Amino acid sequence: MYGLLFESIQHFIQLDYGEEAWQQILEHAGIKNMVFTTHKIYRDQIMLDLAASASHVVQDKTSEEYLGYFGTCFVDFCASYGYDKILRTAGRNYRDFLIGIDNLHETIRFSYPKLKSPSFIVESEDANGCTLIYRSVRQGYTSYVAGQLSHCAKKFYNVDVKVTLKENVVKNNRTNATFRLEFDNKGYDHVKKAAICPEYRTVLGATFLKLFPFCILFDEKFVIQHVGESLANLIGNVTKTKLEDHFSLRRPLFDFTWENILSLQKVIFELEAVNKFELPQNKSSSSKKSSHSKKLLLKGQMKLLKEWKMVAFLCTPLITNLEDMQKMGLYINDLNMFDNSREMVLKGWHNASQLEHRVDQQVAASKKIEENLKQQEQWRRKGDLLLYSMMPITIAKRLKNGEDPINTCETFDCVTIMFCYFVGFDEMCGRASPLQVVEFINNVFIVFDDVVDRHKAFKVETLGDAIYMVAGGVPDRQPGHTERLANLSLEFVEKASAFKDPLSGTNLQARIGMHIGSIAAGLVGRKTSQYCLFGDTVNTASRMQSYGEAGKIHISEPCKEYLQDKGFIIKYRGYLEVKGKGLQTTYWLEGREDEEELHNKLIQTDLRKYTRKPPR
Repeated sequence: MYGLLFESIQHFIQLDYGEEAWQQILEHAGIKNMVFTTHKIYRDQIMLDLAASASHVVQDKTSEEYLGYFGTCFVDFCASYGYDKILRTAGRNYRDFLIGIDNLHETIRFSYPKLKSPSFIVESEDANGCTLIYRSVRQGYTSYVAGQLSHCAKKFYNVDVKVTLKENVVKNNRTNATFRLEFDNKGYDHVKKAAICPEYRTVLGATFLKLFPFCILFDEKFVIQHVGESLANLIGNVTKTKLEDHFSLRRPLFDFTWENILSLQKVIFELEAVNKFELPQNKSSSSKKSSHSKKLLLKGQMKLLKEWKMVAFLCTPLITNLEDMQKMGLYINDLNMFDNSREMVLKGWHNASQLEHRVDQQVAASKKIEENLKQQEQWRRKGDLLLYSMMPITIAKRLKNGEDPINTCETFDCVTIMFCYFVGFDEMCGRASPLQVVEFINNVFIVFDDVVDRHKAFKVETLGDAIYMVAGGVPDRQPGHTERLANLSLEFVEKASAFKDPLSGTNLQARIGMHIGSIAAGLVGRKTSQYCLFGDTVNTASRMQSYGEAGKIHISEPCKEYLQDKGFIIKYRGYLEVKGKGLQTTYWLEGREDEEELHNKLIQTDLRKYTRKPPR
């Protein structure tokens, strides 16, 4: 399937749904960063995958409805390539257009030589429409075809058509479908009126064969009766033999029967030689006979000659350049003078190399674009990671979607704040070199950052005097944030003790304080914006840290009330005069209870809850 079809889909998806939706569709279809090129061949399955992915991403149509939409996209997109002129002049009315669809495919075959076009035949018609047979080597595209048929009628002939799929059978890996097209069939009345032709004398067979040097006359039993002079020179004496012994039907995609031939007299046929013919060569040839490397392909029209009770296949060899002629054993003089055979061969020879070069350039350019898009995607990920390290992911995504930073400012009723300070860090800075200090604190923060990610908390900031601030429940309002920060704090104390002072060798000790309450939060600053937290809760958590002790976790009373009966070991510290806060009741968070102890405690709690005292 040529890239032109996929380019039409890309163009209108981007136009109707936006670039972001198109990228999501590509990613869901498993072809992220795919760049389609007009003359490149792609897998047929890709279009079906795009339809399913579009339905999944946009969620406004089914996959079959999207295939119909893709069909209309292709019709509109072809207009930008100039094919609308061909479609508008294909017939006087929509009926003529339907009869000649196969011929339209043949018209564009020279631009797209590997085209695997379907075949159409108007099986029957009446004043209210027609029955159309559709044959294709592809499966699953009936909705796509229906979209094209209805849109062509409206766009080029101003006719409203109702397309109904009556039958769809897959046989020998080919689609055999029957459509009923309901429309005002104005052209049907003109067909019923037979044209009045004057009487002429019967043309002699010899004259007929001279007029059409490439022709085959065969009877109802498909026995070859006569062959044109040029074709006879090419394939030898094949009269009185069966047509199917020498040729197979390549197009249209219908059974090669007498009835189908009579009903398809306005459709272009292609017959391909079954075997390679061995012909005498010119005198300069070193061998007397040679088997040509390319099979003969004949293209033309089937016409019934009633007086002779035969069908004449009026054809010409399908040749695109001089190289094809040599492979088939043909010469310029063999070709017809009354059609464009000679001109097409010579022009094809002249333009083929330029066209091939341009196609190669286009394919190379598309590959380069794909590589650039992949590289761009890698840098985008790196940029996202850098951005997410500066602010919460949810806030960063809101900014990427164009939201004003001021809208990120909001209040939170319940947030857990934790401050961690490394005891003795100031003294270490006075003794160690700057490089030693930076290397040491960097190693500690890398470990702590890992812990924060695992507990799904938010690292607010790190200050120069080795203070590490973490928050839970902001900016994402999630339940259980106090428990997660309690577990995180316990792990901080454990992880910190594994680090040693680079000079003294003593173990590092963390001093931690926790508090819960309400805050305000939002992005601050235009340059190097930072997501900051404000409020008395932040100050109280900081005081819990500064009034704590090395290697311990100091928590406020609200924290204790929230964590009790949650499996944590909490000990009463006492009353403490806190600067700016007055007398405060505080506690130590010392660890977690083991599973058995926690289980027994929960049982005792339940017993106290449901056991009543007996009446006196």
